[in-house]
Amino acid sequence: MTNKIDKQSFGQSGATVVTNTATTTGDFCALQVLAEANFSAITWPELTGTLTGFAIPAGTVIYGQITSFKLASGKVLAYNQV
Repeated sequence: MTNKIDKQSFGQSGATVVTNTATTTGDFCALQVLAEANFSAITWPELTGTLTGFAIPAGTVIYGQITSFKLASGKVLAYNQV
């Protein structure tokens, strides 16, 4: 039986490609930056500090319990938590 962590690790819970500047909501366990991205907002209760206002290079993976985010620019792959 595959557990939740294994499913998340291999993307078996699904993912969403986000290329627009609308707020994206869901239960995400990771965001992979596909094209250099700038976030204008991110909801991640356990985060200290901010990930907004600067460029995050392509290839970066951000792990955490993220419930919403909004891109100012760029492209990300948002991995579902469940």
